[in-house]
Amino acid sequence: MKFYHIKDTYINFLRKYDEKVPENKNESRPYVGIVLTIGDIEYYAPFSSPKPKHKKMRNTKDFRKIGGGLYGAINFNNMIPVVKSALIYINIKSIDDVKYRSLLLNQYRSIVSDADKIKENASELYSLIQKDDAELSVYEQKIKSRCCNLSVLEKVFRQYTE
Repeated sequence: MKFYHIKDTYINFLRKYDEKVPENKNESRPYVGIVLTIGDIEYYAPFSSPKPKHKKMRNTKDFRKIGGGLYGAINFNNMIPVVKSALIYINIKSIDDVKYRSLLLNQYRSIVSDADKIKENASELYSLIQKDDAELSVYEQKIKSRCCNLSVLEKVFRQYTE
């Protein structure tokens, strides 16, 4: 798995169709995330930076801790379909900030060792999001309500041009 930033222009494009797509903070605090394939579409799943609360939280259908929460989390609820032209590869070895580079390396090692569970988590959440609310428990409806509207985003993401 490789790490990527995502272009502001792409985030802004998707936000026209779904306001739940979180802003990229004008590249001052850009997303870092991974790309997962579900079906024939690639999805970008952003990370959350490490917070003390992550250690106490448990993994859920839309949230997975990285390194037990020590290195942050993957926010599957913010997962979005992505085109390759919107991705900016992160070469971890070229990052000058030693502390940040160390965090990314630790995240990378943790994610590689947890790759199967991460892919499973993303697929399960995707399946939940695709279901009609009437088929879901109250808990599952709450999870779905926190997620980006993948049905809408899947219809438009390929229309993105820079």
